[in-house]
Amino acid sequence: MENKLNKHSILLFLALALGLSCAYWGLFFLHDHSWLPFNPSSDIMGALRGYGPSIAAFIAATVIYGRKGTSELWMRVKMWRIPLWLFVLAVLGPMIGNLVLIIIAYFSGVELQLNSESVPLPKLFIIFFFFAIVDGPVGEEIGWRGFLLPRFLERYGVIAASSLLGLVWFVWHLPLYVATDRFDITLGFFFGYLLNNVAFSFLHTWFFVRSGGSALLAIIFHTASNYFVYLAVTLFPELDQSPMTQPIYHGILVIVAIIAAISLWRNPHYMIGKVDNPTAINAVQS
Repeated sequence: MENKLNKHSILLFLALALGLSCAYWGLFFLHDHSWLPFNPSSDIMGALRGYGPSIAAFIAATVIYGRKGTSELWMRVKMWRIPLWLFVLAVLGPMIGNLVLIIIAYFSGVELQLNSESVPLPKLFIIFFFFAIVDGPVGEEIGWRGFLLPRFLERYGVIAASSLLGLVWFVWHLPLYVATDRFDITLGFFFGYLLNNVAFSFLHTWFFVRSGGSALLAIIFHTASNYFVYLAVTLFPELDQSPMTQPIYHGILVIVAIIAAISLWRNPHYMIGKVDNPTAINAVQS
């Protein structure tokens, strides 16, 4: 019975999350054909588009598991009683990674000029939380790591679960990018972004397993990853213009992801409790 509920919850979540992403693209399609009375490219719509996975998670948890499912999901979101070093690593890890990127780019011949005037230092702290709320982490991670990852882990194990979630994450992004013409969807972008999502998926799984199943830590790590990339290309605009940046960035990311994958493979046992059992999660916290 549990396996059946698990399967149904995964299918419902995927249908909702991917469906909402396609619906966002559909709004632009309708607008381009003058079939929509409003412009979907507003800042509010841009912020809301990233909340599909979290909305899908709460709906699927409620429909399949009832109040117990919603309680379990919420416990993962507010799960903060974990080792302090994990919080520190979730923030400093992306910062160090981008610092290494800048150093390698510099010694690879990229002419970097510090543009400190473009970043108002007193606002950097506020920008971090802005990224968490508007740029995807809160809207995505409650769904990806709070709901889908524990179910994938229960069914497939750490390596297959991380790979599969990375693929789903990638597919979910595509309609959003196509809708707004955010990037040129070339073959190089396609494979580069797929690699990016799968590699980050392994890093997220490592943090998730180490924390005992905290979606809050996933939100922090996702926010820090986006934030320090933004900070790097803002302080050094040449990074965003150099063809060297993406290969160096992907190289660093893949190396760290491989280390995380080896760690997960060598220590596949994790304490996250049953996916529909909030008391098990509560026990981990205490």
